[in-house]
Amino acid sequence: MYKNVNSKYESIPRIILILILEIILPFKILIYLINKENITTLSNIENFSVIIFIIFWIFISYLRGRYSRIKIRNSLKNYILKFRELIIISIIISLNLFFLKIINIDLYLYSKNLPFIFSLFIALSMLNELLINKIINVFLPYKFEKVFILGSKNDLEQMKSILNNYNYRNEVKFELIEANYYLNEIPDKLIISKENELSNESNLLKHFLKNGVQVFTKYNWFEYELNCLPVELLDSEEIFYSKNFFNKKDFEFKIKRVGDILVSSILIIISSPIVFLCGILIWLNDHGPIFYKQQREGLFKEELNIYKLRTMVVNAEVNGPQWAEKNDRRITLIGNILRKTRIDELPQLISVFKGEMSLIGPRPERPEFNKLLEKKIPHYNLRHIIKPGLSGWAQVNYPYSSSYKDSKNKLSYDLFYISNYSIFLDFIILFKTMRTVFSAKGSVPK
Repeated sequence: MYKNVNSKYESIPRIILILILEIILPFKILIYLINKENITTLSNIENFSVIIFIIFWIFISYLRGRYSRIKIRNSLKNYILKFRELIIISIIISLNLFFLKIINIDLYLYSKNLPFIFSLFIALSMLNELLINKIINVFLPYKFEKVFILGSKNDLEQMKSILNNYNYRNEVKFELIEANYYLNEIPDKLIISKENELSNESNLLKHFLKNGVQVFTKYNWFEYELNCLPVELLDSEEIFYSKNFFNKKDFEFKIKRVGDILVSSILIIISSPIVFLCGILIWLNDHGPIFYKQQREGLFKEELNIYKLRTMVVNAEVNGPQWAEKNDRRITLIGNILRKTRIDELPQLISVFKGEMSLIGPRPERPEFNKLLEKKIPHYNLRHIIKPGLSGWAQVNYPYSSSYKDSKNKLSYDLFYISNYSIFLDFIILFKTMRTVFSAKGSVPK
């Protein structure tokens, strides 16, 4: 059992430490801004300006929930939300400074370069939060997360099975409770199964909410913790009536298309010499074809042909389509290098430029595999309601797909991407893809 300690008092040392760090770091930033304005000594700045700056910084942090006693793990959704908050705050700051300048109120903190203020505030705020989280976790770490489950043993076993399936490694302590649970302990999170819904009048629910406990369904908890939507928990109603799944995002998709055209054009020009050199090496290896054409299914299961640099021996699939395996003997020496560095995927930029694919999205699969998987995996065809991509959320979060189980788990990540699509998420995938390419990982089945 846990110690019966109220999280309200347990979090006070953390809040105090955050406040101390929130004062020190903005002060250092102020010194940086002073030097940026070529002011040599701090005596040239009124103490009032320093105090106002620090108070303003703390106030903004308060608005963003930095001093909440609720323990929130920095999940993907939280980072995206924080990034959006910072952009809105930065715009407000820039507009206010611009207005003050127009009415001839000259502030020390004003910079003639508003984009500089905009980008500096976002970068330093995110850096500030990351540093503080790291420092606090060293001095005041959470030993584990307490999660109460209002449900049955079957719910608990199902959750543990899914977590094992996705190799979940965070320290979580689960405990089953009943609706008449005695209010002597406060968890970090509460999961309520469908069969045990609590009414708004429930004293248990009121008590937990008053003490900052986050309440989830099983579906929402896995989405929050794993950044995927396990198909074992999904039903058609939850998917089709999700607030995010079919929201109109015409503007973001238009921006995405413009980005696809610009980035693919640049990459095609830059990578042309690399593709040409690799093509020579492929031909010298066995005098076979340089490119390999493969039929895939894209948006709404429309057929498309993708081109890749050939990485396998000629007639590698003479016995029919098959998944690649670890230490696959069909892969050539140069092909192994091309796969690890993802250079073999570069010709697909042509498909991105043409609009058949996007830079980011679920990977297009072969028709033969789709027919097999859609019979075995629930909701599999939903991955076709968005344009396929050169890289995707599943590719940067899960190893190379080489089995039914892998495909099922990857579908969970694809559905998460579709349900939570945003330009911010695309940027995260882009950076994670770059990291994956440079580390040469994830290209070989485990």
